[in-house]
Amino acid sequence: MEVTCLGADEAWDLFREKVGEVTLESHPDIPALARIVVERCRGSPLAVSVIGVAMAGKSLVQEWRYAIDALTLSAAKFSGMEDEILPVLKFSYDSLKDERVKLCFQYCALFRKGEHIWKDHLVEYWVDEGIIDGKEDRYRAEEECYDIIRYLVRACLLADDKHGNTVSMPSLARELALWVASNFGEEKENFIVKPNEKLGEVPNVKDWGQVSRMSLSENKIKKISCSPVCPKLRTLLLGYNNLEKISSGFFMCMPNLVVLDLAANIGLRELPDGISRLISLQYLDLSHTDIKQLPLASLKELKRLQHLNLEFTGFLKEIAGISSLSNLQVLKLYASFDLDINLVEELQLLKHLKVLTVSGGDAYVWEQLMSNPRLASCTRNMYFYECEAGETGISIAATSSRLEDLTIYESNIREIKIDQSSPKTMCNFQFLVKVEISECQGLQDLTWLLFAPNLGWLDVRESPQIEEIISEEKAARFMNGEATMMPFLKLKHLDLAYLDQLSSIYWSPLSFPCLMKISIFGCPNLWKLPLGSSSANGCNLVIHGEEEWIEELQWDEEGTKEQFTLKGRKSEPVAAYPQNQSELELLRKRVVDLEEENRSIKQRLERIERFLWQQQQLQQARAHQQPTTGMLPPQTVIHQQRQSQRTLPDMPSKSNQ
Repeated sequence: MEVTCLGADEAWDLFREKVGEVTLESHPDIPALARIVVERCRGSPLAVSVIGVAMAGKSLVQEWRYAIDALTLSAAKFSGMEDEILPVLKFSYDSLKDERVKLCFQYCALFRKGEHIWKDHLVEYWVDEGIIDGKEDRYRAEEECYDIIRYLVRACLLADDKHGNTVSMPSLARELALWVASNFGEEKENFIVKPNEKLGEVPNVKDWGQVSRMSLSENKIKKISCSPVCPKLRTLLLGYNNLEKISSGFFMCMPNLVVLDLAANIGLRELPDGISRLISLQYLDLSHTDIKQLPLASLKELKRLQHLNLEFTGFLKEIAGISSLSNLQVLKLYASFDLDINLVEELQLLKHLKVLTVSGGDAYVWEQLMSNPRLASCTRNMYFYECEAGETGISIAATSSRLEDLTIYESNIREIKIDQSSPKTMCNFQFLVKVEISECQGLQDLTWLLFAPNLGWLDVRESPQIEEIISEEKAARFMNGEATMMPFLKLKHLDLAYLDQLSSIYWSPLSFPCLMKISIFGCPNLWKLPLGSSSANGCNLVIHGEEEWIEELQWDEEGTKEQFTLKGRKSEPVAAYPQNQSELELLRKRVVDLEEENRSIKQRLERIERFLWQQQQLQQARAHQQPTTGMLPPQTVIHQQRQSQRTLPDMPSKSNQ
């Protein structure tokens, strides 16, 4: 393992930064002892950082002498190691506050080197495996997990990304976690971690009885036919392979398996028979697979199952009987099975449900879901598509305070309604961080976003009737004479595209302390942004748009324009080859700009790609739909039509195309 070493002065400066001058000045003997600690770090930037953080606040000379003794003893005990930094880093591991934090740290090593690990995935693994107890209060357990992530970041054992959604593990920290998990190299088969190694089959294991966690994700494994005996195995990550079949014998002897991740195995069309034998299973991820049927008769045997992820399972036809999984706390159906009345009734029977993600287009059904306070309160993600709400609009219940992500796609919605009974009981979407609206007819504004104080990403496009993002008139009506809340204080990305009628985002300059990017394209009536001289508040805000639009932007205050980075899209073609270094740098910058501009588009494509086949079949079904007779309310008509279209033909196999 190659380690970049710091010079003595660089190492000392970094250590002083991490430990803090207050600690160093707390006793006259500490600076000399601190220099000995830095010497023990052998110039490793990570070792200097993590041990500096571990020693911050330690003002007793005895604590510093203990640290020196511990580092010296550790280095001597493991002096035969190829890399002598790990024993030094072990001191920072031993300094972690409790055993649960140490297990969480080890868990992060199950992912491939350099991977950006989604924080919410870590939280789910830790809670559902029971490392952090969430049986009594899942919400509190999730908050504790996020606190542990922040703690490990402060300890320099994890690195936060600039968007705040993912973390990565420094190479040395990952080596440390694997080394500790293997009992300092003595039990290397305790953690078998081989993600992204182009494996075509399950690797040979000398002693399956010693394996407690195994990660084989992102490989090329198509079939699993072995029947290992794994009495200690608790975590098995098989996601992002080419899995088509798993023999029933594979799960025969895994009595303590708690977490099974089979996500993104596109070829997996049926659940292995042996799943029902996993009597300890609590977490099952089948998202992004081609599962066609859910064998609930088998799954009912999983008495401890509390997390079931079926997101983006576009071929799944039926989940009737899901209420039989009575201990479910988490059920994810986003971009998979359309919400219908029968499903809403079954969801009401899941008394332990805490997290729900759903999608569909029947406004009548949405109203039924939102009318149940308990279901509304546990709904995290909503995806409306082809929703015909018309004049009545759609309602988001005041109890939907846990909503995190809202997407509206190809819909006809005149209004998004919220509880306006009084400002004190008004909806407060404090967890809502992302809103995407695309191809929505009828919607004229998004004033309700005043009540989403932590919104981080807003993407609105191809919605021709939107005139304002926040309407001054409607905001005053919402607040009923009280002071209007300041919106967008946590906003990081604002993307607006092809909004023909949009003329205003907000009526006066706002403060955007977190905003990094504004992207405006195809908004011919928007010539003024809610930006003043203090809007960016020291942040490097970049504004993207057509070159002509950038040039014609109007500014209220002199000099405001110079405080932002304006990047117009050039109309002229780029030369086939850069003529000099300056042109090369410009070309590189343009590539970065285009990548940033397309980020949101790529994310939207990922969300809808699993719907393409389903939508095609719905259109075919509608083409054969008989005219509806009788005078019925519009919502009832739409509901009955959708109910009649539930059964779709199978997707043809590639051989028949």
